[in-house]
Amino acid sequence: MAAIDIDIKAYRKSIDIHFHQLAYTTPGKDSVKILHDISGKFNSGKLTAILGPSGAGKTTLLNILSGFKTKGVTGTILVNGAVRDKNDFRNKSSYIPQEFPMLGKLTTLETLKTAADLKLPVKLSGEVKQKIISDVTQILGLEKCLNTRVETLSGGERKRLSIGVELITNPPVMFFDEPTSGLDSVSCDQVVTHLKALAHSGRTVVCVIHQPSSHILELFDDLFVLSEGQCIYSGAVDGIIPAFQEAGYDCPQYYNRADFALEVASDERDGNLTALIENHRNKHGSSFEDTDGSGDEFTYVLSPESADKKKQKLVQKTQKLVYPVSRWNQFLILSKRSLLCTYRDFFFAQLRIITHIIVAMLLGFVFFDIGSDAANVLTNISCLFFFILFIFFGNSMPTALCYPSEASVFLREHLNNWYSLGAYFMSKIIADLPLQIMCPSLFILIGYFLSGQPQEEHRFAMMWFICLLTAISAQAMGLLAGAAFNVQMGIFLIPASCIPMLVFSGYFIRFNELHFIFKPLSYISLFRYSFEGSIQAIYGFDRGNLTCSETFCYYKNADKILKTLNMTENTFGWDLAGLLLWAVVFQIGVFIALKIRLRQAK
Repeated sequence: MAAIDIDIKAYRKSIDIHFHQLAYTTPGKDSVKILHDISGKFNSGKLTAILGPSGAGKTTLLNILSGFKTKGVTGTILVNGAVRDKNDFRNKSSYIPQEFPMLGKLTTLETLKTAADLKLPVKLSGEVKQKIISDVTQILGLEKCLNTRVETLSGGERKRLSIGVELITNPPVMFFDEPTSGLDSVSCDQVVTHLKALAHSGRTVVCVIHQPSSHILELFDDLFVLSEGQCIYSGAVDGIIPAFQEAGYDCPQYYNRADFALEVASDERDGNLTALIENHRNKHGSSFEDTDGSGDEFTYVLSPESADKKKQKLVQKTQKLVYPVSRWNQFLILSKRSLLCTYRDFFFAQLRIITHIIVAMLLGFVFFDIGSDAANVLTNISCLFFFILFIFFGNSMPTALCYPSEASVFLREHLNNWYSLGAYFMSKIIADLPLQIMCPSLFILIGYFLSGQPQEEHRFAMMWFICLLTAISAQAMGLLAGAAFNVQMGIFLIPASCIPMLVFSGYFIRFNELHFIFKPLSYISLFRYSFEGSIQAIYGFDRGNLTCSETFCYYKNADKILKTLNMTENTFGWDLAGLLLWAVVFQIGVFIALKIRLRQAK
């Protein structure tokens, strides 16, 4: 099986990874030491499996070696004998986690094309990129599902696509966290066979594997067995039984060697586990020579701090990450992808637009032609308030439901050095604008005229601006909830935080009736600016007298309506500014939430 031909010389060289006395302690007061000064080597051209019971530190080791986890880590990591430059290593390696989130609305081909556009240099022509994609799909057997959306792929096809996405740049190092999880035996065999072919083409391929069958185990070249943060064996698959026998462990005939290794690692077999640990340490106990590590962002080096024992410390230097394409190109590619996903999302986009139209018609017919009648002023005020309520919750709740899955895709792609946070954030803002404009525009266009609001262009425009900024603020709040919390928490927090703001909106209690302690709270209520702005749009700016369909109408004069609601001043400009400020605050909150999640992931 031929390797993929990518004209990037830096990616052709094979890479061997050495690590010495690697340790990891969880941060915080209740810190726990997960890895205990383990050493080892992963060679290029070989498929290596990290094996061990749950809680042994397998995924932690993979996260550290891949550079995804840096806090609380000590020890030495060398790449081809030189101290690892974390940023350079991230450009030459890929990490495929157990849960590999992808955008379900894209097809297999579109997913690979987007990866190629973001991960390969701009100087490569479209024909070269297409050749790379064709080679990837041929190697991984994805030709039949190129036009199939990711959300409808089978488990095996999704696993192979996750490999293909990272294989675009022909990385010399590939890390996999349980690539066979959730697959049937046939799919497992296909995936591991592909991984073996990738390793034998010159790459360093390391997999965390969970309880493989005898057949799957035979496909691996080397094993690295962990037990409670300690390594008890590293080497060829065929050498594990003799090594265990030296420590007093006897494997029954015809017994699955992987199951036997897990039982030994779990201390469920009679033997000397300490001897296995000491044997491994003696095998890999020699210290690696240090290099200066110049230009390294996170360099793990040895530092002699006592005559008896060498201890490790983490030396941090700063170096700016270099992305494969410019931030402007990142912005364009991500905006195009986001628009395509939004257009295809029935729940988030199509059903949302349909709902806005249906609810606008419903409210329009329920409150039909009451907007200009002085006898129905109080009912019309309720109508305007319902307009605001629906626009807010109709845009915030769907976003809070859908965005967490997209945020997971962002975290994976950013941590794999695809693009910057800034480029993604700006593309998200721009790509969401068409839907943010369309939904409130359709809603107010139908509801405004059916409910009989004043047929004046400037008042319609004012009402449209209020509804538009309310929708933008609502969607930004939904993004914040989705970026900072999971779906359940986000769905709970949006209504829970909005109820107090509704109380101080001016609809349930007038501003002059509030106790002086609570009056400042009305100024931080988003709904105050939406409701007050809509009232100003309909009844403000010298509207004068309304038509009265009865003998006497108390609210015939528009000024009396404003005076009753304690909204006599023309504050429309301030209301727009208040809504715009809320939208900006929510968007800043989204950026900060994503920044925090990125730091927590490291």
